Amino acid sequence: MFVFVSLIFLFIISIYFWIKKIYSYWSEKGFLQNSNVKFPFGSLTGVGKKFTTCEALDIIYREIKGKSPVVGIYFFFKPTLMVIDPELIKKIFVQDFTYFQDRGFYHNKNSDPISANLLTLEGQEWKERRSKLSPIFSSGKMKMMFHIVDLISSRLIEAIEKDLQNSSDLEMRNWAQRFTADNISSTAFGLDAKCLEDENSEFLKHGRRLFDLTPFETLKFFFTIGCPNFCRKLGVRTNPKEPTDFFLKTFLETFEYREKNNIQRNDFVSLLLGLKELLTPIELAAEAFLMFAAGYETSSTLMTFILYELALNPDIQQKLRDEIVTRIEENDGKLTYEMLNEFKYLDMVTNETLRKYPPIPNNIRMCTKDYKIEELNLTIPKGTAIELPVYSLQHDPEYFPNPNTFDPERFNDENVKNIKQFTFFPFGEGKRQCLGLRFGLMQTKMGIAKLLINYSFSSCEKTIIPMKFVPSAPFLQPKGGLWLKVEKIL
Repeated sequence: MFVFVSLIFLFIISIYFWIKKIYSYWSEKGFLQNSNVKFPFGSLTGVGKKFTTCEALDIIYREIKGKSPVVGIYFFFKPTLMVIDPELIKKIFVQDFTYFQDRGFYHNKNSDPISANLLTLEGQEWKERRSKLSPIFSSGKMKMMFHIVDLISSRLIEAIEKDLQNSSDLEMRNWAQRFTADNISSTAFGLDAKCLEDENSEFLKHGRRLFDLTPFETLKFFFTIGCPNFCRKLGVRTNPKEPTDFFLKTFLETFEYREKNNIQRNDFVSLLLGLKELLTPIELAAEAFLMFAAGYETSSTLMTFILYELALNPDIQQKLRDEIVTRIEENDGKLTYEMLNEFKYLDMVTNETLRKYPPIPNNIRMCTKDYKIEELNLTIPKGTAIELPVYSLQHDPEYFPNPNTFDPERFNDENVKNIKQFTFFPFGEGKRQCLGLRFGLMQTKMGIAKLLINYSFSSCEKTIIPMKFVPSAPFLQPKGGLWLKVEKIL
């Protein structure tokens, strides 16, 4: 009995020192590290229940600001370096990109083949995939698909008209999601999913399931980042199985049908099929899936936050409406692709929303070879994950005075020159900047323009003020959706 108790005691002591050793990684290497590290979540204690990841990292950011340009943190057991200095971020994104070209996102080709896409691929495989895909995201290709987004934005107005017959208080996140789901289903999958007509649409149901994560799924997501090799051995997948299987099956069926019937259309599907000699059907499906995942969630969230701020700031809402209406009237009542890119105030409102509510609040890079930080005389070891706190930088009063105030004038022609480089990067920077940026902004601006021409928005009893976020979501999502009073403009 004594021997057994002694063995248990030794085992516990060994585990204790093992954990202590892991959570001393950064201090042993000479880096300043986060003081509030707890087993087993590391620096993520409370994420998923009390607050979002970016809110947890923001606490660390404010603790370290002014003390060091970097701070060591822990994603579960994985040492991660958070970089808070814009000059060093510039080196990571641009000047020394070859040291940080990988994102470090988990993917598993065996258990979840469409998880291996442009977002997650690494090294030479990523370079080759990007060179093949870049041409399909050109400005000319976006213009080619403008008519699809225009048509669906008109359907959005028709659907809201019907909904207003029941109540003037509408949940606008719901409509933003249905709008972007129809856009992506049409352009990336070649389908008329009728998400605006039918809230029970299979496409919409599976799209929502991808992002409505439980606290456990959120922790699993970060666990795959913290322990990727271990997760691959276990066959862990980050994307829920049912929706990913649905999107894979849907794309492959569309692929086969278009090939068999020699169908060409001005959309992403035809552009992807043009790469069939360069990529396998599964690889093409992986990119279509990424288009949906990125275009559906980030754009609908951006639209939601824009509408929220416009509802709370009626003067800004009216100024934006005046710009849009005046320009359309000057063009004989037509809204074109070129005009959409000429709305200066719409750009300012969009950028200020992206600053205050970045859809992707944290940017991750992977150090692919030892990198010396000359200013600190310290070396970042190869294989280290780098965390770039987008949300914190964009809410830092040093860079954006009164950061909680919604002020589009920060981005007017004069003031935008004063924004410090690499303190505003909602979609990343450099060679790994989001390729779908143009399409995402096109559908967002089109949706907002059509809505403002037809309706005014204000808060109602169900509007949550101030905005709160879903703690379990890896990206910023409004808790309780977005309820607004919607009134027809006569």
